[in-house]
Amino acid sequence: MADTALLKAYAESTLGPEDELDREYRKSPRKKPRITLPRGHACVACRQRKLKCQEAIRPCITCVKANIDCRDEEIPRKKPKHVILEERVAELEDLLGLQKGQPVPRKSNPSSTTFNGYSVSPTPSEHFFSEYPQVSSSHVVNPYLDQPPLWSVTNTPRPPSQIEIPPGSAIELSLIEFILPYTPYLLLPLHPQRFLASLSLPSEDNSRPHPALLYTLFSHAVSHLERGIPPPYPPDKPMDLFPSSPPPPFPIPTLSTGFILSQLRGTSVPLLARARLELDQGIREVDRPFDLTRAAIGIAHALYRRGNFVEGWTVPVASLMVACGLHRISGNCVPPPTSSKGIPGLPQPYAHPDYYLHAHTPSQVIPDGQELRMRPVLIPPARDEIEIAERIMTFWAGKHQMWISSGGWGWSDPLPDAECTTEWPWGWGHVEVRTVLALERYILNDIHDPDSNIHTGAYTDTTYTLAMKSMALLCRAGRLFDLPKISHPTSLSNEQSFTLLPHIPSIDDVESVEICLALFRQHIPFPFTFPHPVSAANGSAMASASLDTEVYDGPSDPWWILFHFNLYAAEMLMWREMAFYRPESNGAALQCARALVNLTRLIPDEKWANVDMMVAFSISLAARLLVKEAARFQATGALTAAAHALADADILQNCLDGPFNKYMEVAGGMFSRIVDNVREGRTEKNGEYERV
Repeated sequence: MADTALLKAYAESTLGPEDELDREYRKSPRKKPRITLPRGHACVACRQRKLKCQEAIRPCITCVKANIDCRDEEIPRKKPKHVILEERVAELEDLLGLQKGQPVPRKSNPSSTTFNGYSVSPTPSEHFFSEYPQVSSSHVVNPYLDQPPLWSVTNTPRPPSQIEIPPGSAIELSLIEFILPYTPYLLLPLHPQRFLASLSLPSEDNSRPHPALLYTLFSHAVSHLERGIPPPYPPDKPMDLFPSSPPPPFPIPTLSTGFILSQLRGTSVPLLARARLELDQGIREVDRPFDLTRAAIGIAHALYRRGNFVEGWTVPVASLMVACGLHRISGNCVPPPTSSKGIPGLPQPYAHPDYYLHAHTPSQVIPDGQELRMRPVLIPPARDEIEIAERIMTFWAGKHQMWISSGGWGWSDPLPDAECTTEWPWGWGHVEVRTVLALERYILNDIHDPDSNIHTGAYTDTTYTLAMKSMALLCRAGRLFDLPKISHPTSLSNEQSFTLLPHIPSIDDVESVEICLALFRQHIPFPFTFPHPVSAANGSAMASASLDTEVYDGPSDPWWILFHFNLYAAEMLMWREMAFYRPESNGAALQCARALVNLTRLIPDEKWANVDMMVAFSISLAARLLVKEAARFQATGALTAAAHALADADILQNCLDGPFNKYMEVAGGMFSRIVDNVREGRTEKNGEYERV
C-alpha cells in the first residue's frame, strides 16, 4: 500500500497545469445524465420536439399524453456527393435523349479526350451538343445550346475506349473532308464520293465504314492539322497522254480547320489507340474485314511515320490481305440480283451469302477432279467497277507498306512478290474506275522478268503506277545482298579477329536487275523523265541534273519524286553489287548517289510535305554511301574527292533533318541518325546482327 501511495504522489507531482485542471474535473461530483434516447431510436414526434421517448414502447408515454400519432421512421441520411452527381447526370442524359452507357457530349478543349458533334457554322463561344447516335447525315442543332457545360473538363487522361467522335456529326464529316486529299499518300486509297456517301448511313448499318477505319482517318487528320502539312497540289496532267476529264474537286470541310484543331489538338495518339482497339474488336467479330484491312494498313503506316517499326510490324496487314484475297484479285465483279432503289452513290446491298457460293470457283469443272484445298476469302466478290478498283488499290497500298518494312527497315517481305497475281494499279492515287481497258493484264512478277511484254507494251503509266513499279525494283535490288548462304555454323567471339565476307550475289541475278531497270527507264513517258540514266560507261562523267518544269512540274508531284528516288537508289544498289565483278561499276554507284543529291536540290522545302517514307530511306542510303566513299578517298589520299563526297552527304542529311523532318519525324529521328552512326563507325541500326 505504501508503494501505491508513493506512485500516486509521484504521478501527481509530474502533472502539468493542464493536467491539474483535468484532475480537478475528475474529482468533482458528476452531473446526473439526462435520460434520453439517441435521436435515431425516438419516434418522429419526440425527435422533432427533442423530447424524451421510450424505446421499444409504442405509443410512447409522451405521445399518449399529447394525444398524437406515435410512429417510427428512419432518419434520412445525406447522400454522398458522387451519388448526387450521378443522379444529376442521369437527369441530364434523359433530357438529351441519351441511353445508358453512351458518352455524354460536351464542350471540348485541347486537353479533353471526349468530343461532341457540332452544328453547322459554329462559333467557338457556343456550347454544342449532338444527338447521338445519328440516323442520317443531317446535323441537328440541340435545343440546349444555351445551357452551360455539364461539368468542367479536367486534364485527367482518359482511356482510348472513352474517346468518341459521334457518327453523323459535323466534326466527323469535317475530319473526313479534310483528310480526303491526303489519303493516297497515307496508303489509304478511297473513292471520295462513295466514301462520303457511306457516311450518311446510320451508325448501326454494316455498309457504313468500320470505326477502326474512321478513327485511323481521324488520327491522321489531327496529326496533319497539328503539323501544318499543306494539302497536295499535283501538277496538271499531260493532256496528250491522259485526255480524260479531271475528277471532281474535294469538298471543303464543314467546320474551319482552325476550329477543329482548337478542339482536338493533342489527340492524334489517343485516336490511333482507339483505332487499334476497334481493329482488335473487329477482328474478333470478323466485322467488315475489308475495312479492317484498310484500317490495319493505315495504323501500321502511322506507326512507321513515328518511327515505331516494331509496333507497326505487329499489325496484321499481310494476314488480313490474304484473308480477303486481295493478293489474287481476278478483276471480275458480281452485281447483286436486286433492283431495289438504293442510296445515291452507293452500290446495291450484297445478296444472300448463298448467292456467292460459287463466285470464287472455276466455271468449268473437270470430271473426276477433286478439289482438295480450300481457299477461303472472307469478303464476297466486288459489286461494281469501283469496288474492284478499291480492292486493287488497297492491295498495292498494303504491298507498299510491306516494301517499307522490307526495304526501309530490313525485315523479309511477309507476302513475297511471287505469291501475288493482282494486276498493277492505275490512276493517280485515289480510287477511280479505269477509263481505258487494258489489252493485257500484268502482275508483279512481270516487272522482274526481262522477257515480259510489260517492258514493251503499248500503254502509258501514270506517276503513281511508276512509283509502285519502281518500288518493286528497289526492293528487288536491295535483296541482292540479303540472302547469305552458310554451309556450316561458325562460332565467333568478341575477342576473335575474324573477317566475315559479305554475301556476293551471282552475276546472273545482278544482270537481271540491271536489265529490268534499263527496260523500265525506257518505258517512262517523256514528260515524266529526269536526266539521263547512269551506266558504268558514263557514270564518272554524268552531267549535272536539270529539269524542264514547263513540260511537267515533277517536284510538285509526290509520286514523281518517289519513283525517281526509287530508281536512282535501286541503280545505286545494283551497281554496288556489280562492282564485285566489274570494279568500274563502283563509280556508277557513286554517281547515282550524286544524282540523288541533284534531285534533292531541285525540290522546294514545302514540296516535301506529302513525300513517301521510302524517299527518306533512299536519301539515307545515298548519304551512307557517300560517307563510306569519303572515308575510302581519305585512305587513298584523294582529299578533294573526299571533301566533295562529305559535302554531298551533308546536303542529303540536312534535308532529312530539315524540311523532311518537319513533316515526317522519322526522317530526322531515324534515317538521319543512321547516317550519324556510319560517320562514327558504329552499326547502322540497333539489333543489326545478320547483315555485317
